[in-house]
Amino acid sequence: MSKASLDQFKQYFFDALDIVPLPLLISEGIVTDEIGNNNRVHIFFNQAFRQELGYTLDSMPDIYQWFEKAYPDPTYRQDVINQWHQAVHEAQARSERTVELPALITHANGEQRWYAVTAQVDVTPNPDWHIVVFRDIHQLKTSLDETTHASLTDSLTQLENRRGLTEWFEQYSHRTALGTIVLDIDRFKQVNDSLGHIAGDRLLVQIASQLKQFSPSKACCARWGGEEFVIIIPNCTRQDVLQLTNTLCHHVYQEGFLWHATRHQVSVSAGISFTEAGHHSLDEVVARADRAMYTAKQRGRNQVCADPP
Repeated sequence: MSKASLDQFKQYFFDALDIVPLPLLISEGIVTDEIGNNNRVHIFFNQAFRQELGYTLDSMPDIYQWFEKAYPDPTYRQDVINQWHQAVHEAQARSERTVELPALITHANGEQRWYAVTAQVDVTPNPDWHIVVFRDIHQLKTSLDETTHASLTDSLTQLENRRGLTEWFEQYSHRTALGTIVLDIDRFKQVNDSLGHIAGDRLLVQIASQLKQFSPSKACCARWGGEEFVIIIPNCTRQDVLQLTNTLCHHVYQEGFLWHATRHQVSVSAGISFTEAGHHSLDEVVARADRAMYTAKQRGRNQVCADPP
C-alpha cells in the first residue's frame, strides 16, 4: 500500500472512530528515549475521549504523559502499570488480542471516575497500533464497593464485622506473626438496664472509636458480637500486643462514659494470644485470646491476661 493510500485509509478509519460514543485513543510506535525507556506516541483521540476525559493530543502526546496525568498518585500509578504488564503477558500467552482492566482515571479537570479499560494490542492492518477503549463503570463500581463495604462492616460501630475480619485474616495469617486481642466491656448489661439501649449503643461506638484510635494502622479492628471486640495486629511482637492492650484498658477506664452530663465508670477486660506465621484458623486464635479474656474477668475485670506462650 502506497503512503498516499495508507494516509487515506487512516483518515477514513479515524473519521469512522470519531463518531463512536465510547472514548478511545490510538497510540503508535515504540520510541526509545535518551535513557533507554520505551514510549508510545498518541496519534488519535476520538471526540468522545476529548469531551469526556478532557485531554487533547497536545496536552497528552504519549504514554508517559498518560500515566502521569491519568494516574497522578505514584503508588496507584505503579500498581496500574504492574497490572497491565501482567495482563498483557497473560493475554499473549493465551494468544488473545485484547486485555481489560478496571482503573480509576483522573480527567483533565481533576475529576476521577472508574473505567473498564480495554486495550487492543494486535491491530490489522497495522500491528504496531494500540487501540484503547474506555467504558465508564463508575456508578457500578462505586455501588459494588458500597455493597461490599456494607457486607464486611458492622453498621453500628463501622468496624469490621466477622466476615470482614475473616477476609482480612486470610490475607495475613500465612505471612506474618499475629497478635490477637479480645476485649469485652465489663458489666455492659448494667449499662443497658440502667441507662437504656441507646446509651449502650453509644458506648459501643465510643469503645470502637478508642480501639481505632490506639491500634496501629495495619491492624484490623472488628466487632465480634454484642459487647465483644477483636483486634488482630500483623508483624508484631508479643510485647507489642501486651503494651497496646494495657494502654487501651487504661484509656477506657480513665475516660469513662459521659451520658446526659453524667460521667459513668466503664472498663474492659482483655485477653491476648500470639501466633507465629503459619496455618492457624481465625477461630483458633480468637478462642485462645477469648479464654485469656475470661480469665481476666474471673480475676476481677478491668485487666489484661495473656494466653500462655
